[in-house]
Amino acid sequence: MKKIITILFICTVNFFVNAQQSPQKNLQQLQSDFIDLRFGVMMHFNMGTFTNEEWAKPDHDPQIFNPKKLDCNQWAKACKSAGMTYGILTTKHHDGFCLWDSKYTTYDIGNSPAKRDVVAEYVKAFRSQGLKPCLYFSIWDRHNGIETGGAKQEEFVMNQLTELLTNYGEIPLIIFDGWNWKMGHKAISYQRIYDHVKKLQPNCLISEHNGNGLLQTDIIYYEGPKGVYPPGNNIYASQMALTLTNGWFWHPSSPKDVKNINFTLDKLQRVVPLYCNYMINIGPNRDGLFDDEVVAHLKAIGKTWKPAKRQPLPQQPPVPRSYLEVKGITTSAGKAFIEPEGPAKTGSPIASLLNEKTASVTLDGVSDLVGDRGGFAAFQTYWKFAPEKERYLILDLGTEQTISKFYYLPTQLKGYSGIITQYQLLVSTDNQNFREITSDSWRKTTDLKITSFPPVKTRYIKLQILTSVDDATISEVGVGN
Repeated sequence: MKKIITILFICTVNFFVNAQQSPQKNLQQLQSDFIDLRFGVMMHFNMGTFTNEEWAKPDHDPQIFNPKKLDCNQWAKACKSAGMTYGILTTKHHDGFCLWDSKYTTYDIGNSPAKRDVVAEYVKAFRSQGLKPCLYFSIWDRHNGIETGGAKQEEFVMNQLTELLTNYGEIPLIIFDGWNWKMGHKAISYQRIYDHVKKLQPNCLISEHNGNGLLQTDIIYYEGPKGVYPPGNNIYASQMALTLTNGWFWHPSSPKDVKNINFTLDKLQRVVPLYCNYMINIGPNRDGLFDDEVVAHLKAIGKTWKPAKRQPLPQQPPVPRSYLEVKGITTSAGKAFIEPEGPAKTGSPIASLLNEKTASVTLDGVSDLVGDRGGFAAFQTYWKFAPEKERYLILDLGTEQTISKFYYLPTQLKGYSGIITQYQLLVSTDNQNFREITSDSWRKTTDLKITSFPPVKTRYIKLQILTSVDDATISEVGVGN
């Protein structure tokens, strides 16, 4: 009898756990559901709150973190009053301090006077108000040495993500920072992290700071404080944030720097119709509360703004979801460029890129889509082909693999110059005998170019450049499925 009761108990527990997970949805539906949220909050609350730093140093004493009146319910109620539908909390910023008690570091709230799981309190409070709790996570972690990539660093990241995505229920979206612009999706494998997140939570969308393009993301993120807004003809599922005060984190002057209500209303009216959620970034203060001025601002928004009708999200274009690692690249004559060279040398996140002389700059996995006007200096890497009769590149996958998509990111901030307009794709198993799989034209724009074709098994894929605007250039290139 005891054995039967035990089995029934286990079955009941398993049923309950499984019942907490929503049925898996396809990506188009997840993207559509997300942009229907329209209005949310991003909350930068971490070590920088107590040190008056936007990027806190990585060696502060955890005893500094002591929000004596912390009340996530106050945050949630204030956000609800504004008509918001979701939130994003900085679980860990670039300095590495964790708002949960992580098993993989001592630099966390468990070693602070607070000794509270802020992540748990946040998700509970937001759910209680009908708001969806999302998470922010900085892959760049200066305290724990996650800066250059590699297997050990990658494993640390995956372990912490396991904690965040298994201990707090369903998380609709996680937004990464300090990754593609800091160390690149090659140093810390985008594909491995993406697959890990989807394995833990299939319905969790992935977004990324400075990832303002379709390349390796589910939801495009436009970083408003850098002047990056969705274009007027945007059809892509996206989100953007602007700070309500004078920085991402709370500062002593923040209460008097709360922007006028018209600032928020203007952005809601401009951004939300463009299939782009708008987020107000708020920094809770050192007590762990929203300032009174912030609460008043949110309440006034809720009395004034009502979402307008909008057409359903258009069908999103096909992009690779499985990116294959390229083992080698050869090209016709050309030259590697890192521009602008001066600012890059003084502010580059990845110093090794500055010495790269080969076409490998097109495989660095670093987002060249937007210059970073704050923090690190703006720079991009690209390969410029010499004006020869035959211009080409050949990607080597190392072994024969099946591919069905080829992508090419034109060089940014150059106008039309360098854009490849007509091309031919060929494949080979021996790097000697190539056969064509497709030839076509690309529009004269700097948008990410993606070519789909029937799955083919190959080791080498060759891009033959037929026509271009001026000398052809490539910022990023790759294959996948």
